[in-house]
Amino acid sequence: MKQPLISSELSWLYFNQCIIDEAADHTNALYERIKFLAIFSSNLDEFFRVKVNRLAKEKSIRKSAHFTAILEEIQLQQMEVGNIWRDQIIPELNDNNIVVYEGQAIKNFHKREIERYFKSAVLGFIQIVFVKEEGISNYFLDNRRLYFMVKLKDQNGDANHAYITIPSDKLDRYKLLSKYEHKDFIISLDEIIKSCLHLIFTQEEIISCYSININRDEDYEIEDEKSGNLISKIQDKIEERKKGLPTRFLYDIAMPEEEILFCKKTFQFKKREMMAGGKMHNLFDLFKFPNPLKPLLQSSFMPPLDHTDFENSNSIFEVIDKKNQLLHFPYQSYHYVLQFFNQAAIDNRVTQIKVTLYRISTQSLIANALISAAKNGKKVTVFVEIKARFDEDNNLHWAREMKKAGIKIIYSMPDLKVHAKIALVTMKINAYTVKEYAYLATGNFNENTAAVYADHGLFTAEKKYTTDIAKVFQFLKTKKKEATMETLLVAGFNMKQQIIHFIDNEIQNHLDWKASGILLKLNGIDEKDVIQKLYEASKAGVKITLIVRGICTLLPGITGVSENIKVYRIVDMFLEHARIYGFTNAGNELIYLSSADMMNRNLNRRIEVGFPIDDENLKKEINQIIAFQLEDNTKKREINSEGKNILIPNLVNPKRAQKAIYEWIKNKNAQ
Repeated sequence: MKQPLISSELSWLYFNQCIIDEAADHTNALYERIKFLAIFSSNLDEFFRVKVNRLAKEKSIRKSAHFTAILEEIQLQQMEVGNIWRDQIIPELNDNNIVVYEGQAIKNFHKREIERYFKSAVLGFIQIVFVKEEGISNYFLDNRRLYFMVKLKDQNGDANHAYITIPSDKLDRYKLLSKYEHKDFIISLDEIIKSCLHLIFTQEEIISCYSININRDEDYEIEDEKSGNLISKIQDKIEERKKGLPTRFLYDIAMPEEEILFCKKTFQFKKREMMAGGKMHNLFDLFKFPNPLKPLLQSSFMPPLDHTDFENSNSIFEVIDKKNQLLHFPYQSYHYVLQFFNQAAIDNRVTQIKVTLYRISTQSLIANALISAAKNGKKVTVFVEIKARFDEDNNLHWAREMKKAGIKIIYSMPDLKVHAKIALVTMKINAYTVKEYAYLATGNFNENTAAVYADHGLFTAEKKYTTDIAKVFQFLKTKKKEATMETLLVAGFNMKQQIIHFIDNEIQNHLDWKASGILLKLNGIDEKDVIQKLYEASKAGVKITLIVRGICTLLPGITGVSENIKVYRIVDMFLEHARIYGFTNAGNELIYLSSADMMNRNLNRRIEVGFPIDDENLKKEINQIIAFQLEDNTKKREINSEGKNILIPNLVNPKRAQKAIYEWIKNKNAQ
């Protein structure tokens, strides 16, 4: 029997609808809502760069009702976002004496300021391409670059066109102008250029000007990863995707049909690649939208909290010696992860450091700590995943820098991505004793994203963890699966098999009248074998709760299939990024934290690590966090049997999980 599933593309779009809902939610701070518009735009941009062209390449899919439904959903979402910006955000900014210039006449007070800025800063970045209608030329739009298509009339009365760059990659997209009559004024780079077109085209009459933008296919595959130089192949692909096939050409919805057809002919687009948008594109620049009233109009500040045990000791290793330590980001400071590497770098007892890096910040403090460790005589080994999409260049840069410092670099493996987040520090206690310390996490070694991604990290010196982690590093070094994992779940070794075994165990426990139940918190789930097993468990009567932020192709609440499955989605200030696997196990609860979602790519094409939480106090912490999330009646949505979101906020007794978690940790620290 065919599984009842929703497509991953539609499921992802329903997730992105949650972002729109947050932008429209008047209970959120105004600048928080602006941030959600930026997130929506960034998400959709990546959707077109990665997912859409996969579908569009196949003629049968391209003409299917499924593909049409995707494009229709996107069009509806884009219209809603435009309405929120125009009809809600702009008026509320006005109510707070912040005026955004968008098409209205610019006050004389600001004209001189704008022209001076244009002549001194903007004009030097403007690139102009005149389009000649006769003949075919290879006119090309750069991926993600903003442009204006301008129609002109020369001195002879002849019409022609030019397209010009909007240099948002070089200059701030939004500029705060001088205050006027007790009001603040903000203008976009787009509006600045539009108002100064007469300074660009001094000999022509400007007939019209419309914004355009393009997304190109950035989803690449390396045909043969096992032969040749993999780094060189990846670098070639990075260059290739700058010239990838068009996936979405966005044009101003007000653009006349003849101008749309002119663009189609000039850039040789297909009709399916063209989509109407707003007057402005790339709204992800709203991340840097200026707030002249800061900190007003922004969400309440929640500074990262201390971890009491670490704060009461000068040595992070002494604290780990006493008991396992669990951190919850971004509620608690990422400082302790940095401290772990920094202290390892200077401690003369430390002999080795090993770590996997998937995504790190561009100014990585962790990479710098590893470089210091190598210069201090430590043996440092770093596995760098250079196939991490959109982070390839940054990862290659840091790999080169670390290699210069004497660090042993292990690069990507053929046909696999290494997504595990693990580190191992070896310390020589005395002539006869060596001790190992480990850090395992659900999120990347990235201090920047740790400020907004909700994740968990475990510090431990227990041998059951460190022994298996050493096996993982040995595999990364030799590429040979010679060891078996005793404690950890490792994708590529035992993870998928163990997950299915745990689900089978819950089925049997339920049939034996023992306590049973499954809780999975994930970023996504589409792995068909796992879904099939969850459906089987539901049919057997096992109660299953899923908290899935993003893609969920599983459909809950279908009679005879998934009526015992509940699926929730939480979208709030912080990005829910942690992966938690929970199994009731006849009262002897199993809890694993993991780097892996229940996605086909994670379980079948990556090296991932899941780690058990055995300490009862730490289990209570995880369960309390899950309880807060399940009690949330403000930002939690339930996913229905069609895969869509249902949000019914409780205005009488509102509960918001992220704020509750923060206050809970804060109160624990005060005890």
